[in-house]
Amino acid sequence: MNRFFLFILMIISFISCINKKKEIAKDSILIQGKIINGNEKQLILQILNYNNKQIVDSVYIKEDGSFSFLRKAEEKSIFLLQKDDNHYITIIADKEDTIHIETDFEQFEKKYSIQGSEESKLLCEFNTILQKNQNILDSIGKVWETAINKPNRIEIKQQLDTVFFNTSKKQYFLQKEFVEKNSSSLAALIVLYLPLGREAVLRETTDFKLFEKVSNDISKALPNNSHSLNFAKRIKQKKMLELEKELSEKN
Repeated sequence: MNRFFLFILMIISFISCINKKKEIAKDSILIQGKIINGNEKQLILQILNYNNKQIVDSVYIKEDGSFSFLRKAEEKSIFLLQKDDNHYITIIADKEDTIHIETDFEQFEKKYSIQGSEESKLLCEFNTILQKNQNILDSIGKVWETAINKPNRIEIKQQLDTVFFNTSKKQYFLQKEFVEKNSSSLAALIVLYLPLGREAVLRETTDFKLFEKVSNDISKALPNNSHSLNFAKRIKQKKMLELEKELSEKN
């Protein structure tokens, strides 16, 4: 009889543990993956708030390249998986998402794959395009460095300026198209502010209607999300300032 009750207690305990794990999973996000050439290197996970970013966890990559973070989440959030301040992968994740990332520690954000979040995957695909155009701009700088003292440097500069202009123009239309196509997503909000080199591609001053569209569409899709609410507030303030400016100019 005692053995029977002990057996029953073990089953109850086991079921309780399973239920507890399910309970945790309902409000959590699992970020895991494999990184080659990263044995014992540190990874930092930051959450990107609207006006700042905050470190929420850190781990060391295991010998087999694996790593994992388990984080509770109150809403769809934006995370930065960092190897340092200048190299990071942007992740958009919601409750119960399991995100899987694979990359090379040396290449990190330049060449990675991601599964488990469609918005994160969209950012990954867009990042590939951005990196290609960024590489072109980097090449322009290197060519100019070697040509600065050459007798035909003016001609070379004109050619480089043309390549720079065409690359920047191409990036502008690609970025604009991405944002318009995915305007109700946090991915669009991120891409709105992605620069090419040190320069902004899309600007609130010249592309305000696009920023306003994203604000309206995200507000409908994620009405209670902190990113959505704060961005809507920013756009509203910007619109009010523009109206005040127009009124003052008329008077």
